Amino acid sequence: MVVFFIILFSLLMLFVRKDNVTYIILILLTFITFFTQFLVGRTFEYKSYKTIFNVSFICINIYLIIKPWSYANILRVEDLNVNFFVFFKKILYKFLFINLFLNLLILILVLIFLPDISAFKAESAYLNLYDQIPYFANIFRYAYTTQSLGYLAIPIFYYYLGNLEKKEALYAFLFSSSSLLSGFAFYSRAQIFTYTLLFIIYFFLIKKSLPKFIQVKVLKLIRYSSVCIVILFLFITYIRFSAMDYYGDRIPQDSIVKDPIIYSLFDYASQSYSNGLYQLEVYNDEKSLNGEQFFRDVYQVLNFFGILNWDAKDSQDHIDRAYNYDGGAFNGYTAPLVFNFGYITTLLISLIYFISIKLRIKNKKVKSLKSMYFLILMLVIPIVSIFYTGYALLLFPIVFLVFSRFMFAIKRLI
Repeated sequence: MVVFFIILFSLLMLFVRKDNVTYIILILLTFITFFTQFLVGRTFEYKSYKTIFNVSFICINIYLIIKPWSYANILRVEDLNVNFFVFFKKILYKFLFINLFLNLLILILVLIFLPDISAFKAESAYLNLYDQIPYFANIFRYAYTTQSLGYLAIPIFYYYLGNLEKKEALYAFLFSSSSLLSGFAFYSRAQIFTYTLLFIIYFFLIKKSLPKFIQVKVLKLIRYSSVCIVILFLFITYIRFSAMDYYGDRIPQDSIVKDPIIYSLFDYASQSYSNGLYQLEVYNDEKSLNGEQFFRDVYQVLNFFGILNWDAKDSQDHIDRAYNYDGGAFNGYTAPLVFNFGYITTLLISLIYFISIKLRIKNKKVKSLKSMYFLILMLVIPIVSIFYTGYALLLFPIVFLVFSRFMFAIKRLI
C-alpha cells in the first residue's frame, strides 16, 4: 500500500506549479490522510493479488480526480450572460434564505433538546424529535438534502469581490454560509471542514482574477475565520468524545497517539485508505447496492410525493449489511463507488470527471461565471475524497443548476 501511494504521490508531484496552490492543497490532503493512519496504529492484514489490484485501483481513481486541477490557471472570471446571472441569483438567494432560517432553527432546537453531541451522532437521538416536534422530520430531511446548495454562492461572492461590490459580496457570503451553518446544526465536522476548505481552495483557484489588495484582504479573512472555525471544530470534537468514556478503549496498543480526544482527530482523518481497501477486499456481487447509497435522497423525495414506495429503514439496513455494519465509517472515494456501481462504472465515472474538468480549465485563462458554478461543485469531490465519494452531496445543487438553466431557457422563449 505504501509503495503504490508513493508512486501516486510522485506522479502527482510531477505536475506541481508554485502558482497552483489549489492543486498543491489537494495533494497535501491526500498525503496527510494516508500517513496519519500510521500514527493511530492502523493495520491491514490482506496480502494477495486482489489486494494489489485494489490498492492500484484506489490510487488510479484518486489520481483521476486530483490531476485535472493541475491545469488550472484562471486569470479572469467574467459574467458573459448578465440576464441568466440575475435570474439565477434571484432564485438561489430565495432558497438559501430559507436554508439559513431552517438551519438556524434546527441548530436552536438541537441545542435545546439534544445538547449531547455524542447522543446525536452515535445514537441518532435526533430521530426522537420527529415525534416531539411537529413537521421537524420534514424540515430536517429538507435541510439535510439541500445542505450543499450554499456552495453555489461562493463564486458569486468572489465575483462581486473582484468587481469591488462589497455589499453584494457580503450578501453572497452570508447566503453561502448556510452550508456552514448546516454543519453546526447537524454536528457534522465533515460538513464544516468541507465548506471551510472549499471556500479557501476556490480562492486560490481564482486568486489571479482578483485585485492585489483584495487578495491580501481575503487572505486575512481566511486566516481569522479559519481560526474561529477550527476552535469551534475542536470544541465539537472535545464535547463529543469527552462524553464517550469507552472511546479510549478503541485505541490500538501500537498507536503513537494515546489521548482519546487527539486520537479521535487523527482517526477521523486517516480512515479512508485502510477502511476503503478492507471493504474492497471483502466486496462481492452480493454486496452490490445498485446505487442505493447514492440515490437515497432522490428516493426519499420521490417517496414523500408518493411517486415511489421506499422505506428509509430498509434502505439503511441494506447498506449496513453490505458494509458489514461498518457503513458509518469513512471508506474513502473508491470503495463506495464500487459497492454502488461496480469496478468498471467506477473507473468510467472517474474518467468522465477527469476529462470534464480538464476540458473546462486547460488553456482556459478566462472563465465565465456560469462555468464556475459547475467547477466549484466538482471541486468538492477531491476535497471530500479523504472521507467519502461526495457525488451524492452534489445531486441537489446540480439538479438545481440544471433546472435553473432550463427555466431560464423557457423564460426566454416565452
